[in-house]
Amino acid sequence: MQMRSILVAIDLSELSSRVLGYASSLALAWQARLLVVHVVYDLAYFTSIYHTDASLPALQQRLEAEAYEHLEALCQSYIDAQVSYETLVLTDRPVVAIHELVRQHAVECLVLGAHSTDKMEHQLFGSTAERLLHQISCPIFIIPPYKESTFISHG
Repeated sequence: MQMRSILVAIDLSELSSRVLGYASSLALAWQARLLVVHVVYDLAYFTSIYHTDASLPALQQRLEAEAYEHLEALCQSYIDAQVSYETLVLTDRPVVAIHELVRQHAVECLVLGAHSTDKMEHQLFGSTAERLLHQISCPIFIIPPYKESTFISHG
């Protein structure tokens, strides 16, 4: 199996470095190109419930700029120098944006992280990873959160 196009979705959490490391290893092994994306929630969806002194467009622009800087720094730190990659910061809902990118770029593999279900929003709405599993037909690598207790040392 040869994958030439890998989409890696990064949420900028502490799991992001592991996700990028796995994606970089896959891209290196398959000689594939990485498309690294972070999706900033479109604040327009929250206009009726979100109140701030800053205007929503200004806040949205600041969030996008900060996300791009953080994403670039992560890529430079965790993607092998031999791997070709492109970064994107999009504004939308993550599931919608990732699904559209898979379709537009004929992505052959998706790599993303999964968090535990201890977050209330995951219990109520399901996780992004879970929703993408039902919508995307390409192979998906889901990187679980690292848990210290899952590794047993035999000394």
